[in-house]
Amino acid sequence: MVTMYSVNCMMCGRSSGQVRSGVFYRAASAPPLENRGGRTRCGFCRGNLYLEPDDSIVATLPPQELVQRERRLAS
Repeated sequence: MVTMYSVNCMMCGRSSGQVRSGVFYRAASAPPLENRGGRTRCGFCRGNLYLEPDDSIVATLPPQELVQRERRLAS
């Protein structure tokens, strides 16, 4: 099983992306994250970020199937 977390902002509540198996994937609609004072900040409002466990069905796919699915969606 793939470990997935949603990366959300404490101030504005927007999602900046996901962490899948320890790798951050930025949401297509989110601006790049900012690094201020050694901490990663929300690209929308510069607020603090937190991780929330993501229990979506995609979390059960093996990593190779995730890569293939993302390639199909990107095309």
